[in-house]
Parts: sequence; C-alpha cells; structure tokens
Amino acid sequence: MFVKKISNFVTLAFFLIAVFGLIANPQLSFAEISVDSYCQLTIQSLEQQIPQTQELISIVNQYKDNPETLNQQLQIKRTEYDSAKEALYSSFDTTAEEYVNYMSKNGAKVKAYLDANPDIKDQIDDLSAQLKALMEEEESLMGVGGAPTPPLP
Repeated sequence: MFVKKISNFVTLAFFLIAVFGLIANPQLSFAEISVDSYCQLTIQSLEQQIPQTQELISIVNQYKDNPETLNQQLQIKRTEYDSAKEALYSSFDTTAEEYVNYMSKNGAKVKAYLDANPDIKDQIDDLSAQLKALMEEEESLMGVGGAPTPPLP
C-alpha cells in the first residue's frame, strides 16, 4: 500500500512538473533526451520551483490586504519563473511539450531507471513532497480550494 502511494505521488509530481512546463514553453523541438537527463531535469525543475513557490507565498503574505497589487506582483513573478523554466528546458535541449509527453512514451524506462537508482527516486520524492506542501500552503493563503461557492439564487 505504501509503495503504491509513493508511486502515485511520483506520478503526480511528474504530472505537476509537466503541466508547469507546458505553460512555460509550449514549443516543439525534435531532440529526444535520455531517461537520466529526464530525471535530472525533473530534479532541477523541482529545485527551481521550491524557492519560487516560497517567494510566491511571501508575496501573498505581504500583499494579502491589497488584491490588485498582489495580482500584479504574482503576475510579474510568474512571468519571471516562466522564463527561468524555459531556460532550464533549453539547457537540456528539450521543450516543455517534449517533457510533458516524455512519460507517455518512456514511462516504463523511467520506472526501471528509478527502480535501479533509488537515490534519485528518493530525491524526486522528497522534492515533490516539499513542493506539494508549499503549493498547498500557497493555495490555502490564496483561498483556492476553500469553502464551496454557494449556489446562485
């Protein structure tokens, strides 16, 4: 049961990273990265997203009483983060779209690689857990996923 939960968590982490990546750079290229490069890109992407999300939390706390300024500051930062994400993908000679599609084409290879490299799997799991907790904190501060909206009369 625990292994299944971890496996589901790793899948969720790859999905979250892929979704963020698709937003950052929806272009296509024709290079195919290795499984090792894919996993290293995943680690670096998580390592990049953790301090970015911490910064977003700080901004939300700073401007929580001024929604207009908050939205402006968040937009500025998200644009900056999208550029950083694009640069990260480029450094691996890939695109966000290729990254998103990689698991559908190479899922079995990635799983085998992570099974053979438990230290890398653990690193991805740990970073994913950190990012998930931060994203939940940010969503909570922003009021996302809060009380349901009452029905219209």
